[in-house]
Amino acid sequence: MEQLVLNWLQKTFDQEFCSKIEFAAVPRGQSGDIAMKFFLLAKSESKSPIEIANKIAEALKDCNLIDKTEMAGPYLNLFFASEEFFKQVLNAPLKGTAREGKKVLIEFSSPNTNKPFHLGHMRNHALGLSVSNCIEAAGAEVIRTTIFNDRGVHICKSMLAYDRFGENTEPNKKSDHFVGDWYVRFAEEVKKNPDMDNEVQQMLLDWENGDKHVNDLWQKMNDWAFAGYHATYARQGLKFDKEYFESDLYKVGKELVLEGLEKGILQKKDDGAVFIDMEEIGLDEKILLRSNGTTVYMTQDINTTITKQRDFEPDEQIWVVADEQNYHFKVLFFILEKLGLIKSENLHHLGYGLVNLPDGRMKSREGTVVDADNLMDELHELASEEIKNRHDDWSEEETNEAAEKIQNAAWKFFLLQTSPKKSITFDAKKSIAFEGATGPYLQYATVRINSILRKAEGLPTGDFSNLLGEEEKILGAKILAFEGVINRAAENLNSTYVVTYLLELAQDWSSYYGSNSVLKAETPELCSARVMLAGKVLSVLNRGMEILGFNAPERM
Repeated sequence: MEQLVLNWLQKTFDQEFCSKIEFAAVPRGQSGDIAMKFFLLAKSESKSPIEIANKIAEALKDCNLIDKTEMAGPYLNLFFASEEFFKQVLNAPLKGTAREGKKVLIEFSSPNTNKPFHLGHMRNHALGLSVSNCIEAAGAEVIRTTIFNDRGVHICKSMLAYDRFGENTEPNKKSDHFVGDWYVRFAEEVKKNPDMDNEVQQMLLDWENGDKHVNDLWQKMNDWAFAGYHATYARQGLKFDKEYFESDLYKVGKELVLEGLEKGILQKKDDGAVFIDMEEIGLDEKILLRSNGTTVYMTQDINTTITKQRDFEPDEQIWVVADEQNYHFKVLFFILEKLGLIKSENLHHLGYGLVNLPDGRMKSREGTVVDADNLMDELHELASEEIKNRHDDWSEEETNEAAEKIQNAAWKFFLLQTSPKKSITFDAKKSIAFEGATGPYLQYATVRINSILRKAEGLPTGDFSNLLGEEEKILGAKILAFEGVINRAAENLNSTYVVTYLLELAQDWSSYYGSNSVLKAETPELCSARVMLAGKVLSVLNRGMEILGFNAPERM
């Protein structure tokens, strides 16, 4: 609706003038459907907001979209003409336009193949999936990628422990969990025998030098890790357009570093280590090749970035990685620009805070993490119990199907409702509640609307939107805001905007429905009009949940 108003105003004012008009919710205590504010215009036009508001009010006098305008301090409050307003509501798009014509590559998940996914990975997955969906919903072509960090010292720790103590046993549990057990075992054993740290370094060197025993061991344990990861990805609804492997890329990264050394961009220490001096951005030196010639993670990431750029030619690359890696990405972007490989303005790190437990921070090497698979199982069980308490006549199959959709919504919503930069303390029982600010609450709202729509079959058909009035305008205004929410989420790489919006829409619907019967409306035509509005609310809720990475069961 805002864009339609701006289109009308462009008959009187130029595009630059109209681009500085801002819209906002009507301030508390005032009336109207939406407010216009003019602080940007006041500055550029050297006039007061009130002078500008008067000019715009005059230009809107003959606009068929507007019933009336009302001055309220520096704001101009608009009252939409009901019939035209609801036509726009019922035809409101379920997408945005902020990223149209762009190609965006986003990398997320990117696990180390020495442990299973845990609760921290789940936040990464929720963010990567939802933000990529937001960008896509805003018009961009999106490429979703992940890289398996399948080599390095951390990988060798699991390998060494299994090689020393595993006796060639096969996995006796989900295979990525089996690999993770050996990572924990290494942490236990190295306390007794510190020399194992030196053995790990030698194993890495042997691996890079092509030692057959180490390579075979690495391949076997990698395969176990990959099998487990893909099972979890399928359960969480994650699909990638391209999977990369660090083991395929690290050697070329080494060559890029040596080229930078030859050009004088990088420098060499007395012991042979290659580094970059980052004094110009207020940072220290960064080693890119160790003195023994082995690479560090930064070395591989340089080549990985260039490889992705070559493979897909995106306008922008985004990494979803915890805030603990802020320094890494600042350095990476600096190096890539210094080497003349890619401009840093096209590279973005979407960082996020830690996920804590009520009793403190998780630690993978000590085995104190919450495994993703186990947590999803626990949430599934909690959802099943709630369903059985409400519906003792449901089959086991129907209960399990609904419980799986509910657990999926529970953790994703909980992990997305807080802005990415903030840390979270995860509470499983709160996340699965059917009431309150939860994913299951959103699902339940859609289930109730679906029930209404099923019962409304056989009502008169046609456009009865002219029968909708002031009470429905709150819902209408909220529906019209969806396009802008998608755009803001895509521009800011923050799907929390969508979470907050959906929760408010569901609450607005609940409030409206509590005082306005749909199926028992005064006339069949009014009933049809309200059913049309309910259907649009349902479409927005369903599309919003789809963007966040979950959907609703048929019944709850």
